Amino acid sequence: MQRYERTQHAMWMWLVLVIPVAILLGVWTADPDPAMGLPAAIAIVPVLLIGTIFTRLTITVDADAVRWHFGWGWPGGALAMVQIERAEITQTTLLEGWGIHWTMWHGWLWNAGGFQAVEITKADDGRLTLGTDDPQGLLQAIERFRRG
Repeated sequence: MQRYERTQHAMWMWLVLVIPVAILLGVWTADPDPAMGLPAAIAIVPVLLIGTIFTRLTITVDADAVRWHFGWGWPGGALAMVQIERAEITQTTLLEGWGIHWTMWHGWLWNAGGFQAVEITKADDGRLTLGTDDPQGLLQAIERFRRG
């Protein structure tokens, strides 16, 4: 069987990140004192790093596991197929947001953007929710590999 791989892109997040960068650049260009250049650069670098990491989430499914990661491979995780009790399509909410965090509704949430997701119930009753722009495809891949 061919493995499943899909990358969810959250290009809208760049728009959100542009605002603090524009403010910092505006402050610095209003008074281009060289002493302000270093603090402005130091403030901009983390914003750009966050953008390059958290604006895309890649999920792969094969016979062994479901694997996911942000950006260039970190942060990420994996769940062995034998640990999956069931999977189902779900929706997240604006209140739950994006990124990596625990929610009372969906357990651990990994999401780059949007509200479509697949919630996985683990054999130990824990839950994991992966945001995706292809919930049907992800669910079908998980079910296909679980059945063998």
